[in-house]
Amino acid sequence: MQLEKSIIHADSLAGCGPGRYAVGIGVFDGVHRGHQRLLSELAALAARTGAEPLALTFDPHPRSVLHPEEPTLLLIPPAVRAEQLLQAGASRVLVVPFTRELAARSPEAFLERTFGASELAGLCVGSNWRFGAGGRGTIATQGAYAGVRGAVLVPVPVLELVGAVVSSSRIRRLIGAGRLEEAAALLGRRYRLYGVVERGVHFAGARLGRPTANLALRCGVLPPDGVYAARAVLPDGATYPAAVNLGVAPTFHWAGVGRRLEVHLLDYSGDLYGTPLAVELLRHLRAERSFSGAAELARQIELDIAAIRNLCSREEI
Repeated sequence: MQLEKSIIHADSLAGCGPGRYAVGIGVFDGVHRGHQRLLSELAALAARTGAEPLALTFDPHPRSVLHPEEPTLLLIPPAVRAEQLLQAGASRVLVVPFTRELAARSPEAFLERTFGASELAGLCVGSNWRFGAGGRGTIATQGAYAGVRGAVLVPVPVLELVGAVVSSSRIRRLIGAGRLEEAAALLGRRYRLYGVVERGVHFAGARLGRPTANLALRCGVLPPDGVYAARAVLPDGATYPAAVNLGVAPTFHWAGVGRRLEVHLLDYSGDLYGTPLAVELLRHLRAERSFSGAAELARQIELDIAAIRNLCSREEI
């Protein structure tokens, strides 16, 4: 209940009620290390100005509204994003609905409509953040607005790691290329996929003795097909070592099922149908390949599971 009270869905700061606010603005998909630095600067700004640190984000992703033919694959669900913003230093999160109408406002109209008469102590934004119709709003626009309002503007320089800017789009590309360790370094944590367990074709349980949870993906960018060592995280926070197979299960290609994500939770028993599940990808183990039959595949699965147990027992994993 306390978490729900900390996340406000409204079209302006007025929806948060009376108060003195320092506001950090961004889409914040992934809440990566660049975002985390901005939230750290926001917390310092709030402390310096005697204000409440508030993160302002948007839903849906602006690109999904402006370019519906090429919607952005979110790294994390909006609810998880809000939780991570709170963990990174915001005391509350304001989720503003992103619409074509909002995108069409001039930068000045956007700022005035968003902040209105609320008591604004400061703004904390990425130095390259653009906003308003045609992306015409810049740091200079925000600086002029902050000056009129008597607020402090803190532009946060982009963060560079491994020779390039840390960005959500860069992390998406790394994951799509299977470069999970590099993506984790930019995120500041291991990458997770999010979905809900749905009913599958029951091959793994009936024929291999290793039942899998078929995950209907709700959020995340898929890496290349293959077998992965992972951790499965249940809604109550319980974690289990897991084997993940992403692909078409070529040994059973005759079944007529397409590409899917299967998760076998080690040492777990119970009914997971309809359960939200997070899958933290640790390492790629091997490519998906076709076996001569169920017996040969079962032997390989046991080798995979032994490797996963070894990985998960190591302190760094």
